[in-house]
Amino acid sequence: MRKGVKSRPVKLNNTGSAIITVIVVITFISILATTILYMSNMNLFMKTTDLRTKQSFYEGEVALEEIKAALMVVASEACEEAYEEVLLNYAATNMETKYVLFQNKFLEVLKTKWQEKIADPENPDYLAVLREFVDAEYKNAISLEAVASAGSMAIDSARGCAFVRGVTLTYTDAAGYTTVISTDYLIKVPDMNWGLTSESAVRNDVEMSECVQYYNWVKK
Repeated sequence: MRKGVKSRPVKLNNTGSAIITVIVVITFISILATTILYMSNMNLFMKTTDLRTKQSFYEGEVALEEIKAALMVVASEACEEAYEEVLLNYAATNMETKYVLFQNKFLEVLKTKWQEKIADPENPDYLAVLREFVDAEYKNAISLEAVASAGSMAIDSARGCAFVRGVTLTYTDAAGYTTVISTDYLIKVPDMNWGLTSESAVRNDVEMSECVQYYNWVKK
């Protein structure tokens, strides 16, 4: 009688499986780490670019603010002359007439004073006038759009305002970042509140802070 043969357990050949598992895990971690590092570098690059772009913008905007300040001076001078004109006929005019007189005189003087800044009225160079308002480092950054009315003082009596149109700033900072902005300047007739004391006509308040504004402002 044959004796039964005992079955022996089969031993699987797992030689090298551990090292393969380690290689797969390390590869996965490396890919993940590389992706995270790449995204971090891209984020840093974008933030740095955004910061430098903003710095270039704010540096260049100084020139536009200098032009705005110069126009505010011209508007203040026109306001003074218009105010004096109204006072000459203060008692003989009502409030509505006072405002019309003030507006018309303000716009008239405003345009006259702007034209007086032109060296050669026969060949007006408004670009030269605008560049005189800014610091030396910004002079070449200021230009005018290629339209006939660019830089001139356009009066809009119906709306009670004037425009200096087509001013463009193209500024490149030391890091090589360029900012391009085009804008018009809107000069509004100042808000004037008239009052009357027992002795004389007085100006209660003149609001000049919003007299000059950017209009059609575009950052390119």
